[in-house]
Order: sequence, then structure tokens, then C-alpha cells
Amino acid sequence: MKYVNLVILFLLAGLCGNARASSALAASFACQPINGIPATVVQTKEGKRVPIIFWKSNTFANSGWPPLKRCQEVTARFQSYHSDGSLEFITTGQVNSLPAICVAKSEGGACAGLLYTLKPDQNAASTLLDLFNIRSQPNAAPLEETTSRPYLSIDSLITSNSQSLAGQSSTSPSMAPRSNTPLF
Repeated sequence: MKYVNLVILFLLAGLCGNARASSALAASFACQPINGIPATVVQTKEGKRVPIIFWKSNTFANSGWPPLKRCQEVTARFQSYHSDGSLEFITTGQVNSLPAICVAKSEGGACAGLLYTLKPDQNAASTLLDLFNIRSQPNAAPLEETTSRPYLSIDSLITSNSQSLAGQSSTSPSMAPRSNTPLF
């Protein structure tokens, strides 16, 4: 009887496991150069390429993390979390006692996966806003601030960035970055 209950439990877990909490708009993520600047770009299910992060800062280059390498590593993490169903919100947290930018499966939820860690004295909430260029965009993606940590919906970010690109002639990799501020 124990084995029958165990088999039923595994079957139910398998059926329920197919319901994923992940971006409904994103098909994939890639690190691509845009005007020579590495960028994390979302390929939407409709075929649009939408840049969400421009990797400009050389702050970590001396420690072996130039912009291109950071772009490749973090973009691979975006893709991995999207593939496993855990990419719904971007938020802040702590990893090994360091502030971090991470993914969460739900608004108000705990970190479900690390995107990257920050310097010990770096403000994670401010970094998250800067990372996605939230403060400087008049029509920025909605930021959910239901707790002491900000939660940014990845689908809202994609929608917002797609709309900001709508006025441009193309969303091809030749388009100009939106901000002159050196970012990550």
C-alpha cells in the first residue's frame, strides 16, 4: 500500500510540475552586441528582439569579469531560469551574505535563483532599478513594491521595452542603447 501511495504521489507531482511560473512573453535570451555594447536581449514569442540590459561598465574587468563575460554569464542564467519555469519576477536578496539580484517565482516570493551578486556595500534595490533603467524611462516597466524588496515583472519589462522601441525603425542589434549611464 505504501508503494501505491508513493506512485500516486509521483504521478501527481509530475502532472502538477508542468504548470510553470515563467515569462509568458519570452521565447529565449541571448547576449548580443548592440553598437558594440554587449546586451542581454529577449527574443519574444512574436519574434521581436528586445534588449533589457546593456553591459557597459568596466568596473569588474580587472577581476576577470569584463562586460562581455558578464553579459554571457547572466544571460545564460536568464535562459536557464526561463527554461526551468522560475523566471517571473526579478528582485533582490542575499547570497552568501552579499546583496544579490535574483529571480522569484511570485511577487513577494523568495529568491529562486541567483542572477549575480553585488559588492558588499552596494544597494541591491537601487542597483535593480538602475540595471533595468527604470528611473530614467518615462514609461518604465511597472515595479511592484509590495514588501521592502522591489519586484519587477519580467513580462512587464519586455512589454515596456518593446513599446519604447516601437517608435524606432527597427529592433535590430544596430539600434542605439537607451542610456548613456554606464551599467553593469
